[in-house]
Amino acid sequence: MTAAAPARGWSLRRRLLGLLVLSSTILLSGSAMLFYLDARDASQKLFDAALRESAALILQLAQHEIEEHGPSLGVSLMHAETRAGPFAFRYQIWTEDMRSAYRSANLPTTPLMPLATEGFDWATVNGQRWRAYSTWNARHSLQIQIVQSLSDRRSLANDTLLRLVVATACLLVLALGSMAWILTLTIRPLRRTAGHVADRSPDDLQPVDERDAPREVRPLLTALNQLLGRVRDTLAAERRFTADASHELRTPLAAIRANAQVLLSARDVAERERTARDLLDSVDRGTRLIEQLLAMARADAQAGVSAQEIVPLDDIARNQQLEHAVAAARKGIALHLDAEPACVRGVASLLTALARNLVDNAIRYTPQGGVVRIGTGAHDGVAQLSVCDTGPGIPPGERERIFERFYRIPGNDEPGSGLGLSIVRRIAELHAADVAIGTGEDGRGTRITVRFKAA
Repeated sequence: MTAAAPARGWSLRRRLLGLLVLSSTILLSGSAMLFYLDARDASQKLFDAALRESAALILQLAQHEIEEHGPSLGVSLMHAETRAGPFAFRYQIWTEDMRSAYRSANLPTTPLMPLATEGFDWATVNGQRWRAYSTWNARHSLQIQIVQSLSDRRSLANDTLLRLVVATACLLVLALGSMAWILTLTIRPLRRTAGHVADRSPDDLQPVDERDAPREVRPLLTALNQLLGRVRDTLAAERRFTADASHELRTPLAAIRANAQVLLSARDVAERERTARDLLDSVDRGTRLIEQLLAMARADAQAGVSAQEIVPLDDIARNQQLEHAVAAARKGIALHLDAEPACVRGVASLLTALARNLVDNAIRYTPQGGVVRIGTGAHDGVAQLSVCDTGPGIPPGERERIFERFYRIPGNDEPGSGLGLSIVRRIAELHAADVAIGTGEDGRGTRITVRFKAA
């Protein structure tokens, strides 16, 4: 089987460049089109104004020729021409008795428009559409009908459009080059930062320098630095945890080895039985330590996992009463339950481990004949689980330190690993709950309360 090719991610530079080119093309094309339409309208008005002024000038000259030479005109005047070009025009001059006074070549011998027409209009000459203008002189004795080819007008507009297209294309090429250069300069700090991160060793978890990064990218680098900080703290905690765990495991293993050696050299049955019981106690302590370590590992593994299960705390409390009934009876401890309905959203296995550690700690440190009380309830949107005992209590100065891993109160002779309350706090943190330590009933012992947001 061949390895699957890595997925190709999208390029921020290409996407930005594509969007900028697209928007620039739309804006430049739209601007060029608007400019072309405006220039075409302006040129039409300019052509019309030139046609009107030319008509007035020619009509004035024709009137002067008629007054000077009379109605008999020369052939050159009968076939007057104008030069070719976009401003070229042709005309007819008619007298009021419908006699042609002047006429350009290739024009029909009949009026281009009815003589009653005055002002701008459209005329058809040799099957083509022409712009036409007609007007009378002041005496109303002569009328000029002047026309201009629409194709001549369009040729100028087409030349303007061609120039606009060429200019727009050149501007787009220049814009593309400048935008690619600007994007390259803009993204260069990101590539430099990525290179610095890629060149790091696996143990280098120092924060990434944010000073050279754009303002828009700083939130990402801030989040990355926060992640690196959490990873750094986690690795430090794991190293400390591994060192502490290896140290703590040496004690039960050394006790097991010593008891085994004594068992091998036992001189009588009584010594053998006593040593075997000590051996079993050492195995139990080691087993409990391993179970606590596994519980702590499971709690850490659940970090970041969203809890979606509705868990009844009162059911967990009842199960813990049943589970610890034998241990409590062995020490003559009265194990009471005050279970009112209380539900939270969380992981049932972790919440069970939390309650088990609280009850186990209470029974372990409560002397014979004491009382341990498990309680649950909900009020004002807060669900709580509490365990109260009549043990020696916890000094106020030690109430925060007892949550540290492997920490045990000085002078405490009860066997234990010092992990129980660390597991309680870790599970509480995963469920956004808080743990409070206070004095038990009648000012004796300890009360530990875990408060959750009620489901």
